Amino acid sequence: MSDRYVGGLRVAAPEPSLHLSSLARLVAVTFWGGEDESTLATVGDALRPGGSYRWLGSRIGLTDDGHIATHAGLVNFHMRVGEHAQLRTAGLCAILTAEEFRLRGWMRQTMNDLLTNLPAAGYDISLLFGVDEFYQQFDYRRAWPEHRFEMDLADLVQAPDVKLEFFEHEQPDEVVALANRHEQGQTGSVVREGGWFTKLVEDRGCLWRRRKCRRLHSRVNDEQLLVTGHAGGPDAVLGVIHQLMQSHDRKQVRLGAIAPECELAKRLRRMNSKEVIQHQRCGGALLRLLNLPSTLLKLLSDLRERLQNSALSGWNGDICFDTDDEVVDLRITDGEVEVVDSHTATSHEVSGPGMAQLLIGTDDVDALMAEGSLSAKCDGARLARVLFPATHPSMPEPDHF
Repeated sequence: MSDRYVGGLRVAAPEPSLHLSSLARLVAVTFWGGEDESTLATVGDALRPGGSYRWLGSRIGLTDDGHIATHAGLVNFHMRVGEHAQLRTAGLCAILTAEEFRLRGWMRQTMNDLLTNLPAAGYDISLLFGVDEFYQQFDYRRAWPEHRFEMDLADLVQAPDVKLEFFEHEQPDEVVALANRHEQGQTGSVVREGGWFTKLVEDRGCLWRRRKCRRLHSRVNDEQLLVTGHAGGPDAVLGVIHQLMQSHDRKQVRLGAIAPECELAKRLRRMNSKEVIQHQRCGGALLRLLNLPSTLLKLLSDLRERLQNSALSGWNGDICFDTDDEVVDLRITDGEVEVVDSHTATSHEVSGPGMAQLLIGTDDVDALMAEGSLSAKCDGARLARVLFPATHPSMPEPDHF
């Protein structure tokens, strides 16, 4: 076991043979409030070796008597950015300090040890869903707000019922492929390729076919039908929502974590509906840049297309991107874009701690400069407007971790 002692705590990578059972119980108690058999089974399945949870990359803090005091889990996935890029993403999950060990600064030690190893492990960015005003100390910044819609049954038009094929627990291969096609080009969405991201924990999925295959994920609470994911045209999806609301005798529906510029969201804005946008200054979906050069390399196809389709397609030269920790140049020559080491002096520059937000399109460069997260020199802002527009990121709720 690779480990090191810091501040009285031994920080190490957990080992399945030693820690699976105790870690599952700690996660269940901390996040679900109990350790009943079904909860332990769900957590244990998420932690199973061979899935998305990375035992070697995760970290626990151990006391002298071997108790797990802290945990920061790592899940490995690829996140879409723009039309073409898939960034290798370190998702941090189940970040906790056992109640009896809190307020000792041990989580800071655990997180720092985990984060130090991520760039060398090949990750481009890191993402987590966290409480407000804690993770900025680890250089995480807001990634996107959450959009959701609410509607009444009376405002939906009834459509002919369709035959629904229901599935639970594991998404069929057909549904995984459908989700990947539907979410192509949606920044923030997950490339579903096994493990965590093909499972359903609380949701129930349904599949239907009318010329094309479509699907919807939902669950029911005491008052509402909750729709957590979809694939298909707005009319087809809304028709099935109406059908499910009637079958479950629900008068309201809530569609959570919906991509704000998807076709369904655009349709809902033309109907009787309530749209809620939840912003958090430093909470919710949070992002940290791990490797600036590798991220820019994976974005090159999108950058070339954006440049060539812009009024700056004839611009030539170098533009420098500086995060304080890393400095990288983009060289633009006759519409082509390449990543080069920052050795040549250039007056065109974009710099600041908001670089991760710029690269994925959380906001455009003008908004990030207005809030003080970025600054630009010479043609830096003009080029950044073209190369890195706002992309309205969003991650479907079933892919949250």
